Amino acid sequence: MRQWLRYWLSVVESRLRPTTHRAYRDHVRLHLIPYLGRVKLAELSRRDVTRMFVALGRRRNRYGQPISASTLERIRTTLRAALNQRGA
Repeated sequence: MRQWLRYWLSVVESRLRPTTHRAYRDHVRLHLIPYLGRVKLAELSRRDVTRMFVALGRRRNRYGQPISASTLERIRTTLRAALNQRGA
């Protein structure tokens, strides 16, 4: 999964606004690769994704607050965008 996410970021960079690409890059670096990076793309399951979001829901941000629902939603959107590009 790690390789796919990095490859995907390099491919979509030219099609995105810089701020969107930066957000995607941060989500990949800070959340998706640490939790899903070792899973093979072809073996990624709903259970893997659920475990990641459960773990993220327990984490605290730099201010000691839980990660907000909107941030979790943006991370989910990033993952969805990356996975939707697999067949394209």
